[in-house]
Amino acid sequence: MDRKSLLNEKKIRVKLNRLTRIILWLFIISSVITWTACNHLEWRGSAIPKLVWTKSGSQSYKVNQQRKTQTPVSDKVDNNKRFKDPYWTSYRGPNSEGIYKEQSISTNWPKEGPNVVWRKLIGDGHSSFSIAKGLAFTIEQQDENEVIAAFSVKTGEIKWKYEYPAKFEEYFGGIGPRSTPTWNNNRLYVLGAKGHLNCLDANSGKVLWQKNIVEENKSEVPYWGVSTSPFIYKESVILSPGGQNDNAIVALNAESGKVIWKKHNGNQVYSTPTLFNILNEEQLIVALEGKILSINPKNGELHWSHKWKIFVNNHNISQPAQLNDDTLLVTAGYGTGAEAFQIIRDGSKMRTKTLWKSKLLKTKFSSAVYWDGFIYGLNENRLVCLNAKDGKLKWRGKKYGYGKIVAASGHLIILGDSGDLALVEMNPNTFSEKIEFKALEGGRTWNYPALANGLLFIRNSHEMACFDLRIKSD
Repeated sequence: MDRKSLLNEKKIRVKLNRLTRIILWLFIISSVITWTACNHLEWRGSAIPKLVWTKSGSQSYKVNQQRKTQTPVSDKVDNNKRFKDPYWTSYRGPNSEGIYKEQSISTNWPKEGPNVVWRKLIGDGHSSFSIAKGLAFTIEQQDENEVIAAFSVKTGEIKWKYEYPAKFEEYFGGIGPRSTPTWNNNRLYVLGAKGHLNCLDANSGKVLWQKNIVEENKSEVPYWGVSTSPFIYKESVILSPGGQNDNAIVALNAESGKVIWKKHNGNQVYSTPTLFNILNEEQLIVALEGKILSINPKNGELHWSHKWKIFVNNHNISQPAQLNDDTLLVTAGYGTGAEAFQIIRDGSKMRTKTLWKSKLLKTKFSSAVYWDGFIYGLNENRLVCLNAKDGKLKWRGKKYGYGKIVAASGHLIILGDSGDLALVEMNPNTFSEKIEFKALEGGRTWNYPALANGLLFIRNSHEMACFDLRIKSD
């Protein structure tokens, strides 16, 4: 072999070695990226995943071990015991407004946060709490079962639970139920992420009746799971499971579960029916895909329909807010924003008229709070304040992630998507945060706070906690 051939062979070997090293490094880099994506990237609401050390979620074994070692408690509630009248008995409290008016709360929190009454582990899910007669109710995921549970408001220890086989899971939102139980007249109405509807005795957990509302309606479970919560109107429980056979909105007898009426057509969304007094009459506001409906809660008859198109995801998530006697606010993320519209009586009929629109309040998973002429809410992940008259921006505040907001005693209580809790003054002239601290461990937190008797109840898919916000004289 001549010298030239040897040189060519050497060049080829160098190139092959270089190519091998490049391929090896590409393999290593892609493996690291894949491993990181599978184990340390989590979707919190933004289009860009968040790098986290530990992914959200509970460990059922640890939850059950903790509950086994709790102090023994009675499996029944003492009905003779005196409790304050139930107040926060459904999703986001009275009328789903997210405003706490039962009593004044302390707004002078120490830097480490208010006093913790108790803290316990809990199963997966985005459900919130409803509270009545000394019990806090929620729904969680334990392995392959959805679990409806009642906890003592005093200790956080479990009083009773009812579980059934159902497991919903999707990549962006994770595992577990999304809906919040509704308490009414010593009964608990609970809707699972796959459409399982259970009516239970709220004091003991005994099942009174049950059905799968999605299967019965021959509708479909939405991509992110059934998230709407049951709404109680007098002797009926009203739901919006969707359907194309005049059955998208259904009223059931609250005592027996039998159908009272079915009306309208459309696919179900994620928001919960809300009752407002509009133009001096009760109107139940229900969202279906692409529209907002107002119906008579007694018989389901239509008052008016308003087109509500949400870009990318045409399924409403946020709760509406009433701005005055004849004006509603609807909000959404995905580039949509906010819209205020007026309801106008036109003879025997009603119609709607858009008053203003704004791209400055894109609420995505949260809902806005209306208070004293101004609107407070998360524009994607940043807190903003808008003038309710024209939708003009008053101020931009801090970023709190894709969290949840409730209001009490002139302040916003913000539970951020990483478990941080903040207290912000409802001041339309300036953004003023009083405190922010780590309230929950365990990662992604999309569960609404709940308040009752001056106590704050929060949870995520890892733990739950109760904070004492009572003023000392209480």
